[in-house]
Amino acid sequence: MRHLRLFQYIDAIVREGSVRRAAEKLYVTASALDRRLHDLEEELGTPIFERHARGMNLTAAGEIFINHIRHHLAESQRVQSEIDRLRGMQQGQVAIAVSPALVADFIPDIVRNYRRQYPGISLVVRIVQHEIAMHLLLNFDVDLAIVIAPPKHPDVFDLAVVKQPLLAAMHVDHPLSDCPRLRMSDLIQYPLILPSVGLTTRETLDGVLRPLGRNVKIAAETNSYEVMLGLLPETEQIGFVLSTSCHLKAIPNSIVYRPIIAQDLHPVPVICAQLRNRGLSVAAAKFSELIIQGMENMN
Repeated sequence: MRHLRLFQYIDAIVREGSVRRAAEKLYVTASALDRRLHDLEEELGTPIFERHARGMNLTAAGEIFINHIRHHLAESQRVQSEIDRLRGMQQGQVAIAVSPALVADFIPDIVRNYRRQYPGISLVVRIVQHEIAMHLLLNFDVDLAIVIAPPKHPDVFDLAVVKQPLLAAMHVDHPLSDCPRLRMSDLIQYPLILPSVGLTTRETLDGVLRPLGRNVKIAAETNSYEVMLGLLPETEQIGFVLSTSCHLKAIPNSIVYRPIIAQDLHPVPVICAQLRNRGLSVAAAKFSELIIQGMENMN
């Protein structure tokens, strides 16, 4: 399995951008790592890195080689997972990238359920915007991406898709709290707490709010839905959250959620995705089953 160690060395150099930083992360000497790299380039008959004062970049040949390496490492991980399955899934790791809108309750519930079933498997959860989630997926940094409306990519396959509306969130004594359904024209009469620019939910809201211009009063912007909800009690401010049955289980008693008329604000797709040509490890496949089941229960 020596070739796997070499592949891990080269992958680390790519990620760190230098032999020295990669060596520190791998706990080997920089001279030994540089020697292994030179031996590999000599064997291939071409350099795979361009060396600059500020670091190292892949050559065209290097791009081809690193793609081969990462496919090989991912397949080796899958094979190891199959072996672990014979041992009863006593060890292993699953890495996921998740949109911020899903971290309040949905993902923690899934992780807790998974850990109860498979306590030997560790989870790595990355909370990122959808573009970064796709980058992590394509770079083999995560097994799955559970995100809102990610950009399409031919190498990414959607395991499950469910469309969810945004709800208006407000204090229980808010003047609009007794209305069963609301229009955006009702909501903009009050200060709004919006998701931060760059979040998909903000993009959805901007498409409706931008034409209203100065009529919109923005009280605050945040990339934390917990902060958003914390700013609502005993005020006339209105926030916006994604509607999921899992999330709504944790509604504070002082906060109510009201649907927005569909013509004013269209639902957004929640997607669980994996790389099209990457086989999931047994541990990741089991986790994806729980994610898909949870998404089906959103409706």
